[in-house]
Order: sequence, then C-alpha cells, then structure tokens
Amino acid sequence: MYASSLSVLSWSSSSSSSSRFIQDSFRQYPMLRRSLALAFIASCNCYSPLLLTRELTSRSRATSGGVHLRLFARQDPSSWKPSRRDAMGWMTAGVASALLQGYATPADAVISDFAKLRELEDLQAEIFEQSVPSVCFISTEYTSMAQQLNLDSNSLPKGVGSGFVWDDKGHIVTNFHVINKVDSAVVVLTKTDGTTEKYKAKLTGVDPDKDIAVLKIDAPASLLRKLPVGDSSKIKVGQFSFAIGNPFGQDHTLTSGIISGKNREITAPTGRKIKGVIQTDAAINPGNSGGPLLNSQGQLIGINTASLGAGVSAGVGFAVPIDLAVPTIEQLIEFGQVQRAILGISYLERVPTASESERSGIPRIEKGIVVLEVPPNSPAAAAGMIAVKRSKDPKSKPELGDVIVGIDQYEIKDPLDLSAVLAKYKPGNKVSVKVLRGPEQTPQTLALTLGAFQGSAFTKLENERG
Repeated sequence: MYASSLSVLSWSSSSSSSSRFIQDSFRQYPMLRRSLALAFIASCNCYSPLLLTRELTSRSRATSGGVHLRLFARQDPSSWKPSRRDAMGWMTAGVASALLQGYATPADAVISDFAKLRELEDLQAEIFEQSVPSVCFISTEYTSMAQQLNLDSNSLPKGVGSGFVWDDKGHIVTNFHVINKVDSAVVVLTKTDGTTEKYKAKLTGVDPDKDIAVLKIDAPASLLRKLPVGDSSKIKVGQFSFAIGNPFGQDHTLTSGIISGKNREITAPTGRKIKGVIQTDAAINPGNSGGPLLNSQGQLIGINTASLGAGVSAGVGFAVPIDLAVPTIEQLIEFGQVQRAILGISYLERVPTASESERSGIPRIEKGIVVLEVPPNSPAAAAGMIAVKRSKDPKSKPELGDVIVGIDQYEIKDPLDLSAVLAKYKPGNKVSVKVLRGPEQTPQTLALTLGAFQGSAFTKLENERG
C-alpha cells in the first residue's frame, strides 16, 4: 500500500441519531464543512508531505451517505518503510473522515477556500507595495554623547527608527524617543523602483507627552507619497493590522496580526500616561518605533511606539492611535509646538502613600495636586502660586505650599483631572485656580493666564524654522 499500490478508503455513515445530527450541522453550517476539509488536508501535508496526494469526491446521497476519500500513494521504493509520522497522518485522516461522515465535501469548496487564501496574500502584498514609498528609514547619531564619554563617535552604534511621510512638503512623522538627544538624523526614502534617497532631517517640533515628533526633509514632492489616513475610532478587536518599519535595522519589514485590544495605557518618555492606545500582536521590535500601523485597506490607524518584552516582540505591541496624533502633528507643523495650555508648574504625579509621605516629609492629602515647583516667569509664578517649601536643614520636613483643588467650575482631585480640564482651554485663556494654601489649608483663588507648552527634545538637530 505504501510502495506503489492504490488504496481507496471509504467510511459510510450509519443512520444513528448522532450521525444525523452531524449531517444536519454540516448542511446548516458550510464553514464547518470547509474548515474540517482544510484541516484534513493540512494534517496530511504536515505528516506525510512526500507520500500522499488527496482527492475529496462527492457521492450521491441516494447510493451512499458517506464520504469517498481517496489517498494515492506515490511510486516509492519497495524498501521504503512507514514512519511514526506517516502513521500519525493516517490516524488524522481517519479522525477527519469520521467527522465528515454523512456529508460529501465538494472538491470545488476546498479550491474556493484556497483561492480566498491567495486573495488575502495578494491583498497583503498590495498593502506593502503601496506603502513602501511612504515609510522611512531613520538613522541617528550621538556625536556629543561620544565626546562626553571620551569615545570615538564611530564606536557608538547608530540609532535606528522608522517614520512615514505626512505631506508633500517633506514633513516626516516619527516617535519622540527616536530623535531625542541625537546630534543628527538621516531619513531614507525608497522609490517605487526600489532605489533609495537620503536626506538630512531638520526638527519641526516634538510632543514628548504623546511620544510624537515631526521632522522636515528637503525632498521633491514627486518622492513624497503620504499614507491614506484612516479612522482609528472605528477599529474593532479582531480586525487585521499591519506594521511596516525597520526592526533591528532590517528596512521595510512587514509584520501582520490583529487588533488585540483598545484603550490601553502606556507611559510616555516624560512619565506621563498616553491613554486610548491600540494593542496589536503584529510584531513590533526595536527599530519599528515611529512606523505606521495599517488596517486591511492600507490606511494609517496608528504610530507604532512600544512593545512588551525584553528587547524583542512578545506579541504585545502598542501604537498611538492616529486620531489622537493628528491634532498634535498639525499643531507641530503650524506652530512648531503643541498648543497645549499649561499652568507652568511641576507637581506630584499622584497622591503619595502614607509610607511615601513619611519618607519625603510631604504631608499626605486626600485630594488635589501638590505643587512642587513654580519656576520664575511661569504663568503660575505670575499668579502668585506657592510651591512646597524646603528647609536647608536636612532634618526639617518640607512645608506644604499650594494644593490645587479646582479650575473655574471644574474640580481637580488628581493629575488626570488636571490634564482633562486643561485640555478644555487654549494658551492665553484666563482662569480662576482654587488652591488650599499652607499647612492650614486655607482656601485661596488665583487669577491665572494659561501658558503654552514648550516641547524640548534635548537635541542638536537643526530646527526647521531656523
């Protein structure tokens, strides 16, 4: 049978109630039939790829209620002996055929499923080919860091990141952490014919709180192909997602997966939280940062930013949703900075625990925001806000200054409230800030004119505006 003979195996169904139930199920759910047929073929390919060819043929229900399964052995040497792998293949065939009893699986249904698979492959290939000219390779250098460490600049590895074309004026979007503290950055564009062009990047602006940066290159508009922007608010868990970038320096690598989760939270380089983040299992590795996350239509739905894992993808990647990023990108291009209203203070990111309060000496409060610093010339300083007072005596505990508990009609219980409330205003707006002052927690109201966020990248990149 294994050497050169032809074997025809047939399992016929009985009229038992269980078999009839299976028949009814297969008639009602065609996808079940197709899935089992594909599973059978996959199992045979897995266990006996060199031995078997398959043919599933339908038989008339009038003559037989079973599946006619033909397994053709190839002309192998008579000395050939079946292995455990081959035996497993036959066992799988038996199980699959028993499950399929009572229904004749049409060969054309299997062919149709493989045709759909080819269509999916073609779709993925088309998404990649259409997107390649829009995805950038970003190489960065840290010359000043080498000088500080008294090292040869060539001894420090170059940084690698990704980005994508935003408009035909040469603006490139990437992550803030890709260009933070760098001395120079080179953006590499890939033409439709596969050749590349390199351009020195200038800095347009950054928003560290959202881990977003915009660069500028002087490239001809004919080479600048922007990605179509999708609607990240409409994504659903389970939908396909595609990441394109330069992981570990491997330029234009495509990885695919699904949307694994929504409304996740990650930490920005500033320590602030980025909310509403997309989770995907498309592999995101070092070098993917700043690259695009695409949907099945090739539309931009997110900026690949981070992943869980010790330096390699663990199947849990995160992308800043494009709906969240667009206002920031547009403001950076127009103004060079985000138009985010600020008080101009530093404050505790959360209410300290009892033990933290004991160690630091800062009194524990039930709600509100403890003002730690009020820089000179800040909006808060102009309004007369008071920070925590620290004594020169190391044994003395700090004295509480102002605790912010409200802005206009809005209550401020914690830093999340402050961020949400300030998002309702623009720089230059006048507000009334309610504080509890000093150890006695005396209520005060301060008239304050909101300032504008000034993003700093700690970089020596030339600024687009000079």
